[in-house]
Amino acid sequence: MKVLFAASECVPFVKTGGLADVVGALPKRLRDLGVDVRVMLPMYSAIEPKWREKMEHVLFFYVNLGWRRQYVGVEKLVYDGITFYFIDNEQYFGRNYIYGYGADEGERFAYFCRAVLESLPLIDFVPDVIHCNDWQTGLIPPMLDIQYRKLEQYKDVKTVFTIHNLKYQGLFQIDDIEEMVSLGELAYTADSLNTRSSVRSSRAASSLPTTSPPSAPPTRRRSRLPTMANASTACFAPAPIRSPAF
Repeated sequence: MKVLFAASECVPFVKTGGLADVVGALPKRLRDLGVDVRVMLPMYSAIEPKWREKMEHVLFFYVNLGWRRQYVGVEKLVYDGITFYFIDNEQYFGRNYIYGYGADEGERFAYFCRAVLESLPLIDFVPDVIHCNDWQTGLIPPMLDIQYRKLEQYKDVKTVFTIHNLKYQGLFQIDDIEEMVSLGELAYTADSLNTRSSVRSSRAASSLPTTSPPSAPPTRRRSRLPTMANASTACFAPAPIRSPAF
């Protein structure tokens, strides 16, 4: 099995909370079980030079984000037996903070989600499962199902979305997100991404395990709802999908 972790942070490269610890540890466990597991992260300016100096430039390309055409650089680093890919864009990630302060957070991580999906065939690693983590990667499952599923390289890719902190759900205006990602009106129904007039990125996947008991009760209720039409999901977490807490 091939698994790609998509996340906004990971130790030892960058950390703001427990998400980084999980993304730093779980791939190693899966590797020990024989899984070909890799991790994809933003290339923040906060990543120390000692890591940057060891990275290998893989390739670059451009993605469309509404009217924008944005550069995507892919850097690679093998650490502790795990291959890490870093999505490089100075406009979005070359800042003096990781996330949580800018007015364009939705744009930054819509870009990251698009870059993750577009990069897969280019880096010659199309996974069986994309493991998305927290709201920053919440647009990957609907993008995959609505815009990529018909393509041969993506037709069998499954997704799982893990909530690490339910307090942060990625709330943005529907019009702003739709202008960038063009998912279509069916993506913004009350039981999918829509919360009144805003987008809740953390509702994009139909499989919603959590990493701590406090997040589990409300998430468990929500996981019974249909989310994206024809969503294709898989859960390789230790806990069964009906009890979405590790």
